[in-house]
Parts: sequence; C-alpha cells; structure tokens
Amino acid sequence: MGCDMRCVVEALNKKTGQWECFGVAYGDRNYALFSRIADVRNSEKEDTYIEPIDAPRGWPADTSGPADTWHAMSGLPFSDTWLSRVELESLADWLVEKGQRGDLWETLGFSHLSSLFALKGGWNKAAFTRYSDLRVLFFFEN
Repeated sequence: MGCDMRCVVEALNKKTGQWECFGVAYGDRNYALFSRIADVRNSEKEDTYIEPIDAPRGWPADTSGPADTWHAMSGLPFSDTWLSRVELESLADWLVEKGQRGDLWETLGFSHLSSLFALKGGWNKAAFTRYSDLRVLFFFEN
C-alpha cells in the first residue's frame, strides 16, 4: 500500500484579503519529495535521510472553501501542511539539484499554473495586479 499526496494551490486576493483556490491535484508519488515537504515517508538512515523544509504545520484556519471541502472529502488525511512562495522556490531549486523534473508545478500536478505563477522570474502581470501571495497546501493519504 502506498502513500499519496494531495495539493491545493491558493493565492491571496489583495482586495479581499481572502485566499482563493486555483486548483486541487494529486501530486506525483515521490517519497523523496514527500520527505522534503513534510518529513513524510522519510528514511531514518543517516545516509539517506532528507532534511525536510519543515515539520507538518497543520491545516490553516484561513483556507478557501474548495480547499476545505477537498480536505474533508479525502478520508483520513495526515501530515497536513503548507509551503509559502519562498519555500516553494526553495523546493523547486532542490528538485533541480536532485536531478528531478525542473518544473515544480508539473511535479505537483499543476502544469497549467506555470505561466501564471512562475516561481522564478516573477508572476505574470495579471497575477501581480490581483494577488499578493501564494501557497500550496499538502496532505497525505495511505
């Protein structure tokens, strides 16, 4: 039985101060990525241990309605967490260093967001006028 990752992309609306959902996806079944994001399925051996960005932080209280619905419908989620835009940029760099696919959005199942929210080189003009921040929420299921 394997472990799967679910992802939700949210952007913070400048005008309303509310997070808006840009989509939900099933991320690749990549245990190295799970380890880096939230210490999920990480090795206990020193030579193969992957330093996580952070321990699971829990599900944020200010998520969008669609994010909460998807989380609630998932069954038995565990290790709920989220990464900020800066942390996503760090994760994208790590993927490149490890020789994995260079596009983080594609790896997470959101290839359609690459042109809107480029992690390197800035967001497109339309995104900058409306949104002030970005995060990806993660949870895992067995």
